[in-house]
Amino acid sequence: MKAISETIKLAQKLISRKSVTPKDDGALNTLKDKLSQIGFINTDLPFGTKKKNDIIQNLFSIKKTNKVNGRILCFAGHTDVVPEGDVSKWKHEPFLGKVSGGKLHGRGSSDMKGAIAAWVMACNNVIKKNKLNISLALLITGDEEGIAVNGTKKVVSWLKKKKIKIHHCVVGEPTNPNYIGEMIKVGRRGSLSFSIEANGKSGHVAYPHLAENPITCLVSACKELSNLNLNLKAKNFPKTNLEITSFDTGNKASNVIPGNCKAFINIRYNTRYDEKKLLKKIQDICIKNFNLCTFKIKIISSNKPFYTKADYFLSLLEKSIFKVTKKKPALSTTGGTSDARFIKDICPVYEFGSVGKTMHKVNENINIEDLEKLQKIYEELILSYNNHFA
Repeated sequence: MKAISETIKLAQKLISRKSVTPKDDGALNTLKDKLSQIGFINTDLPFGTKKKNDIIQNLFSIKKTNKVNGRILCFAGHTDVVPEGDVSKWKHEPFLGKVSGGKLHGRGSSDMKGAIAAWVMACNNVIKKNKLNISLALLITGDEEGIAVNGTKKVVSWLKKKKIKIHHCVVGEPTNPNYIGEMIKVGRRGSLSFSIEANGKSGHVAYPHLAENPITCLVSACKELSNLNLNLKAKNFPKTNLEITSFDTGNKASNVIPGNCKAFINIRYNTRYDEKKLLKKIQDICIKNFNLCTFKIKIISSNKPFYTKADYFLSLLEKSIFKVTKKKPALSTTGGTSDARFIKDICPVYEFGSVGKTMHKVNENINIEDLEKLQKIYEELILSYNNHFA
């Protein structure tokens, strides 16, 4: 039987911490213990307030080079995970980190405690055998799967305040759909979430002339929104899409015309659009369809799209991936949002991590062979970046 590698052992320790967002459950302490052994200096960065009970644990850790004005290569990730769901449907206990059938099982194995372990052990191996011309850093949050208010966004502000310059960053999200080496994320679509509240006049269904049914107006507006022309294309971005995610009146009576109703909508869009342009289209459609009733548009969340232009670091990453896997990765912006949307404000950022087939699912797992390949890719990347500034 093959011995369990140090990368797998560290991933197991992290998985064993039930860090369901926003709880930490000692996950960052587990990580800090290992980083301290390697020679990293850890800085705890809790953000939030006791009054609101929203304090999030974050970590910035750095192994500094002796080289004057040495560059900083950073890895960013999160130790928080989504809830495990129905435990009875798991083949193995979700927070055990069980190794079975050539796979590491557990919540966070794919998204993204496995990638964190791979990066840390890659740093460990490089530091043991090489003189560093660069500094290595980690930016780890416990607030990525949640509302992301007191996590990476606040750490980025702290880095700016402390005048700590990150030169390049890798985010270890599970970017590969099917196999290691398949895909690098070079940006993300924007995400605009909003609600449209329609207000009319309630009344008895037998006397519609005495009421103003807001559903009629809102349905008409939503139908037109669903057919909205959003066909502007951008390189490496998928098609912009608008999805109606909820439509609700809260009305439980079948003989009452409700006084109000609300629709929730999300638009994922490329760099050819912006919030202002999209809201103008939405406003125009609502004005057109709401004649008797009134409406109110409320923005729930808004994240701008971004695209990281290719540079020498992307080339180093591609070469590192090819050296280990013999695969040429596709450059993509597919998927949801990630914390790269905050990091792109301070440095070029690319995303590359594990295979994401099982992320957020019951029986989340990762192939051990894939995780060990990921560790080797990270090691090659660190070495090539280090040698680039020799």
